[in-house]
Order: sequence, then structure tokens, then C-alpha cells
Amino acid sequence: MNGSQKGFTLLELVVVLLIITLIMAVSYPTLSRGTAALSLRTTGRDILNTFRYAREKAVTLQSGMLVTVDRENQKLRLTDDFGEGNREYLLPDNVRIDRVLLGGSETGQSSIIVRFLPNGSSDTVEILLQSRNGSLLKVVSDPISGGACIRPGEEAL
Repeated sequence: MNGSQKGFTLLELVVVLLIITLIMAVSYPTLSRGTAALSLRTTGRDILNTFRYAREKAVTLQSGMLVTVDRENQKLRLTDDFGEGNREYLLPDNVRIDRVLLGGSETGQSSIIVRFLPNGSSDTVEILLQSRNGSLLKVVSDPISGGACIRPGEEAL
């Protein structure tokens, strides 16, 4: 090669591409786990916010609100006592509702209704969410205050 010519040889380009490919192959599983965990936490917060919104609406309007947790279709539906004001939240594909406990016991029903009353209280409900990679997260409502919180899903239901 002449000293005045500049550039890369084909061998140098192939080596750089090989290194980039190896780095991507090693880091992809870590990145996908992080994305699944983020999606799980986001879904948990969305369900928590749905519960909070239902409680606030029940107290403000002095009318009961219902949140229907549909395990079969993987969605939540918010309505009033008369079935009006239908709002739906569809869970993302990589997160699913694994179990729902109403009043401390699991029911075999695919659809469970959680009531939020005008005095601010609600039914006791625990929703266990599972991401595609197996991570768990639990959304729990407090029956006295009507509030809800998110807990790690490793605790036994």
C-alpha cells in the first residue's frame, strides 16, 4: 500500500462488524429483561391509577364505581353502578393478569368486579401480574381507605 492512500481494509471492517455483533448478542438478553420489567411496572401503575381514579370518582360523584378485572381478555373496565361511563384499559401483550384474589380468596371466575363506594372504601382485591419473562408484581387495594399500592410479587398470595 502506498502511504498516501487512506481508508480501511476489508479485513478491518469485517473485524469491527464481528465485534459489534458479539456485543449485541451478549447485551440483548439484558436489554430485553429490562424492557419487560419496565413494562410490568408501568402496567402495575396503570392498574393502580385506575383504582385511584375509581375511588376519586366514587367519592366526588357520591355514587359507586365498579372496576371489572377481566382475566380472559386481559383488560380492566371502569363503570358506574348503572354500567355507564365505560372506560377500558387493555393490558400490553407482554404482561398478563396471573391471579386475582377478591376478599382474600381466589375465585375461578374469569371476570371479577371490584366496588368502590361513595365513602371512599372498596372491596379487598389483589391482582398478581406476570411479565413474559416470569417477573411478578402485585397490586393490592386497602378496603378501609380505598387506596391501593404496588408490592413485589414474590410474596405468597
